Amino acid sequence: MNYRLLAADMDGTLLNDNYTLSQRTQEAIRSWIKAGLHFVPATGRPLCAMGNVSTLFDEEMPFITYNGAIGIMHKSGEVLFSITIPPHIVPEIYQLGNERNLPVAIWCQDRLYANKDCEPIRFYQEATNAPAKSIDNPGEIEGLAAQGVTKILWMDYPDRVLVHQREMQAHFGDKINCHATRPELFEFVSPEATKANALEKIGNLLGVSREEMAAVGDGYNDLSMLKYAGFSIAMGNAPDDIKKGCDHVTLTNNEDGVAVWIEGQL
Repeated sequence: MNYRLLAADMDGTLLNDNYTLSQRTQEAIRSWIKAGLHFVPATGRPLCAMGNVSTLFDEEMPFITYNGAIGIMHKSGEVLFSITIPPHIVPEIYQLGNERNLPVAIWCQDRLYANKDCEPIRFYQEATNAPAKSIDNPGEIEGLAAQGVTKILWMDYPDRVLVHQREMQAHFGDKINCHATRPELFEFVSPEATKANALEKIGNLLGVSREEMAAVGDGYNDLSMLKYAGFSIAMGNAPDDIKKGCDHVTLTNNEDGVAVWIEGQL
């Protein structure tokens, strides 16, 4: 089947381990778009941290950001939908992170807030092109929650992130959507904020059915999108259980796996 839309994760998928977009992948994306097909980045990043992809688009195009919490047009900045974490859960997530002495970052109204100044936070600021405002006391959290918190992140060593994922999924159940998005990042979003729900909304906007969609990713936050799309592609660097659930496995993000799949379609 000829697919009309390709949704692609960024970190670990479009971007290599140096967090750059290779020339081959750039050219493949441009060829896909020139063929009259839709290309939708679907990432945990905010729009301000997607410059290396958004510059490839001359046309206005919807992007999925914050792991499905916000759909936004990349040129005009028009917000198509926005889903925030239930306000009563925000302080609990923040407190649990503080109790574990973790760097905690909060996205609220497209602004970044952090509980401490440390190397992981500084690295994240650089990666997202967003300076972090310091959270000086826990009382500020309720104010942020009332404004609408899009995403909360904990930062830790990869082996500990997997422990957090197991413990927090058991703790919150279906009250929150939480998962590792990179080996060192553990993220919380609304239970309604998934890449699958976002992809469905964008498909309705563009007039593309799920059967006409392909999706590619490498992480557990991509699973809903991979299951929703008519054709699912796992990166060669994805965990084995993600690969087993997909229709196709391409090469790794360091081997231009997305470009390889696109080139085979055009």
